[in-house]
Amino acid sequence: MPHNFMISTSRTFPSLRFCCFACISILCCASICMAHLPKSAAPDIEASEPHVRKNEQGGDGIGQRVDGERFGSVANVKKPPVLDTAFIENKLPSGTEYISDVVFKEVDGLELKLDLLLPEKRTDAHLPTAVWIHGGAWTRGNKARDFHRFDQLASRILQEGVALVSIEYRLSDQASFPEPVLDCTDALAFLSRNREKYGLDTDRTIVLGSSAGGHLASLIGTNLTSDHTRFISDPSQPMAKIRGVVDFYGPTDLVMLQSKRGEIDFQNDPSPEARFLGHSPLMRPDLARAASPVTYVSVNSPPFLIFHGDLDSRVPMMQSIYLDSMLRVNGVESRLVEVEGARHGDEKFDETIYNDIAIEFIRSLLQ
Repeated sequence: MPHNFMISTSRTFPSLRFCCFACISILCCASICMAHLPKSAAPDIEASEPHVRKNEQGGDGIGQRVDGERFGSVANVKKPPVLDTAFIENKLPSGTEYISDVVFKEVDGLELKLDLLLPEKRTDAHLPTAVWIHGGAWTRGNKARDFHRFDQLASRILQEGVALVSIEYRLSDQASFPEPVLDCTDALAFLSRNREKYGLDTDRTIVLGSSAGGHLASLIGTNLTSDHTRFISDPSQPMAKIRGVVDFYGPTDLVMLQSKRGEIDFQNDPSPEARFLGHSPLMRPDLARAASPVTYVSVNSPPFLIFHGDLDSRVPMMQSIYLDSMLRVNGVESRLVEVEGARHGDEKFDETIYNDIAIEFIRSLLQ
């Protein structure tokens, strides 16, 4: 049953990174082969009626990875999968409607859910939609996690009159690639089927995500607009139209990422990407390429806004440089913003200067 409530300086890269072109040519050749991926059926589960509470007050945690490196200066606290009343009243705009725990898919005995934040400010009968995919190395996290990490950006998106939806997907101890990707596209299909119910304009959709969520957002954005779409459970179902992608420090090439890990026991590869794939990427490069957003970049890819910290030791900035360069080579609008002094998952990413850039990008695509 859904629970509802109402309620540093940036440096951008030049347009072309000539120093990357040689390596891009080599890596493009390596990305041609792709694995044949299974597809699962998407059950047609519709949302139940909401119970509504309203935020009348208004108002405008970050932590530790499995390997012990801190994301930021705030102690790591495991957040529940729903937003509490204090967050809704103090962090979100007055009048925001919060519809939580809407089941969009049942698979292998699991209920996958999404949350909707609907703004009181409605300039359209149907709201443009921003879909957020949470991070957590594909191994942990939930649909409320990134709202705590990006609470200012979430509030700014709602102030723009854009619906904000956060979705679940199966983690790597529950399923391996491509199933989590299919979960994300099944959530998009669910929103399209229920666009009238929630007052959404899913033809004006952007996808956002951080870290593993940034990877999934980029993978969906490049794949759903390519000529080789393979991450749709049921092609007969309506699908949201992706107008753009906002990627916060997500991996973009899993083969390249794995090659930076050093010596690895391929039989017991503990890396997050190996757990996500079900195999070490260097043992199954075909699978790693099929799970890499750069594989699907084409002239049809949507515009991208990419943020990456220059002190990121978890996902090297070269991952974002490569994606940005590939997009530009294909004539796709892309902007890569280097966040100076920022580590992976740093609090800096939710500062006003970067939110201004994100909102300008979102506004240009959804107006």
